[in-house]
Amino acid sequence: MMARLLPSLPRAGGALARLRTLGALWTASVAGVAAIEFALVLPVMVAMLLGMSEVTLGVNLDRKLTLLSRSLADLSSRVQTITTSDMNDMFQASAIVMQPFGSSRLAMVVTQIKVTKVGNDFNGTVDWSCARGTGAQAKPSNVNYPVPSGFQTDNSYYMLIEATLPYTPLFGKAITGTINLNETTPWPIRNNTKVTLSGGCPA
Repeated sequence: MMARLLPSLPRAGGALARLRTLGALWTASVAGVAAIEFALVLPVMVAMLLGMSEVTLGVNLDRKLTLLSRSLADLSSRVQTITTSDMNDMFQASAIVMQPFGSSRLAMVVTQIKVTKVGNDFNGTVDWSCARGTGAQAKPSNVNYPVPSGFQTDNSYYMLIEATLPYTPLFGKAITGTINLNETTPWPIRNNTKVTLSGGCPA
């Protein structure tokens, strides 16, 4: 009986040794580690790249909207009288500032505010207002409006420009949805006391 078992021991020992060798090789193997790490990091890298591109585009759009608002304020505050045709030209000229980005969804509102001192407070009322673009609404006349600190002078006027542009991210819209970029610019009237709107607002 013992004679039959003894010859089998080397075979059992050899198999065990082979298992130990395979185990050592498996634990020491690094083949494919780089591919696995790349597969884990790739989604994060792609998300960062797309996020940075979306943020960059949004910042550029907001900067363009600021330039547009200031351009419209500067144009409308330099003249003594604005005709319907003049206001139409100002809207069109200001919209060009948005290039190379589209301006089809751009909304612009030009408002002249009259400032009156009542007691120790300064009240602003809408003198006239014109709007252009999707969803843009002119402010009703004689409606009160808060006066910024730099424009609190009795019996004075200033221009108020409001520009809005909805921005829908290409890749992140499922997370952020549509973001409304807004720019409000109060602007002093130059070379005269007030600006008179002649002929009404353009259609």
